[in-house]
Amino acid sequence: MSHIVIIGFMGSGKTRVGKRLGKDFRIPFVDVDRLIIKKMNASVKEILEQFGEPYYRALETMAVKEMIGDEEQKIISVSAGLPLQEQNEKYLKALGTVVYLKGSAATLSKRLEGSTNPVLADAENREERIRKLLKQRDPVYARFADITVVTGVKSFDDLIADLEEKLRPYIKNS
Repeated sequence: MSHIVIIGFMGSGKTRVGKRLGKDFRIPFVDVDRLIIKKMNASVKEILEQFGEPYYRALETMAVKEMIGDEEQKIISVSAGLPLQEQNEKYLKALGTVVYLKGSAATLSKRLEGSTNPVLADAENREERIRKLLKQRDPVYARFADITVVTGVKSFDDLIADLEEKLRPYIKNS
């Protein structure tokens, strides 16, 4: 079954968009981070502190691999770091249609104000840190994407309407 996979930088709206698409298309939404939290009975932060980032990335890869053969179509949101792991390229492509929610550094910085994400925690200038990370990550995300939509320029409802129109051919029950 071909799933819809949502990728993007933290703060791009992967979870919010994924939940809405799942509701509108009446297909399950799966957040890989939430799946891991439930399976491990611990927060992402706790898992990272106790086992380290390589262990967490391995859990993400296993979760994604397990969904490849799933017969029920899903909307799947993955962490910002998952596409950066080279081994995950084949798994993301095997899952189905990849949607990249692309946000500007200014938009993401505003959305991530007050975030305790470890990637941003020690940054003196958060927007500059986000800009640097985007410069590194954007080419990777863009390479994966079958569909790219820019967040932060349209209202949420307009963004959803645009995305749903682009996704309709890929949705089994639409």
